[in-house]
Amino acid sequence: MRSSITMSPALAETGSAVLERAKLPQRMDEGAFSAFYNETGPTLRSYIRRTTGDAVLADDILQETFYRFLRADLPEMEEFQRKAYLYRIASSLISDNWRRLNRERRWSLEGSFRSEPSASTDRGGDAMRVFEQLKIQEQTLLWMAYVEGFEHREIAIALRLKEKSVRVLLFRARKKLAEMLGRQGMGLGEAI
Repeated sequence: MRSSITMSPALAETGSAVLERAKLPQRMDEGAFSAFYNETGPTLRSYIRRTTGDAVLADDILQETFYRFLRADLPEMEEFQRKAYLYRIASSLISDNWRRLNRERRWSLEGSFRSEPSASTDRGGDAMRVFEQLKIQEQTLLWMAYVEGFEHREIAIALRLKEKSVRVLLFRARKKLAEMLGRQGMGLGEAI
């Protein structure tokens, strides 16, 4: 049994307006688009929901996917090609979301290490002092991975190590830092 989702009024208005103004080469009228949306939307939303693990985010990405689909200057396509194009858009939006979350996590970690001490607490300074107690290689690995956002392969090239070695060394450095921070009563151990 197929679940039914309905097109948001904003998307329906947007879709209609975009189709009228753009006169897309694929020439989907409002009725054809509604039928395509009703047929494709539930399975696409299910895919996005399973991938992101977040129902609200899935709804947002679904709407953005169809919006971008309507805005694209596409040639005539078969229905399976339109579906494939929708999944490509959705996959790109999901990837963009993960990259944004990783950037925010790195900025958060970097801010914890670089934060200025305040009158009430010196946690930023404490975290940096703990970080500086690590060996230089451990500091470098952690900084490159979690502040600069380098991938294991990139770290391996930069430090002239094997990629598998980077994984092991990074795991150990992360564990060591988490334990050191834990002994200081700081919660950063979970963030890395």
